[in-house]
Amino acid sequence: MTLPIFIGLAIIIFSVILHLTEGNKKNRIIIGVIMLLSVLTYPLTLTLLFETKIIHDLEGTGSLIVFHLLILLEGVITIIVGIFTKKKLYKSIEPLNNINSEEK
Repeated sequence: MTLPIFIGLAIIIFSVILHLTEGNKKNRIIIGVIMLLSVLTYPLTLTLLFETKIIHDLEGTGSLIVFHLLILLEGVITIIVGIFTKKKLYKSIEPLNNINSEEK
C-alpha cells in the first residue's frame, strides 16, 4: 500500500526540482548532490516511520528502500542534466510579435 505513495512522492519531488531549476546549471548540480546525500537519511526515516506506525512490516521497509533508491537515481539524473544545461537562459522582455510588427 505504501509503495505507490512513495513512488508518486519521488516522482513529484523530481519533477518539481527539474521545473524550479530550469536553465540554471549551478543550481541543478547542487540539488543533485543534495539528492545523492539524502539517501543517508534512510536510517532516520525508517526509525521515524516505524515509531509513528506509518509502516509496520517488511513491505513498508521495502517501499522505503525503493523510495530512497529512486531519490538516488533522480539525483544522478539531475547532476547529468545539470552538466549538459547551459549557463543561464535569458528571456526577452518584449514578445516576438511586437518586434515583428515594428519592422513592417
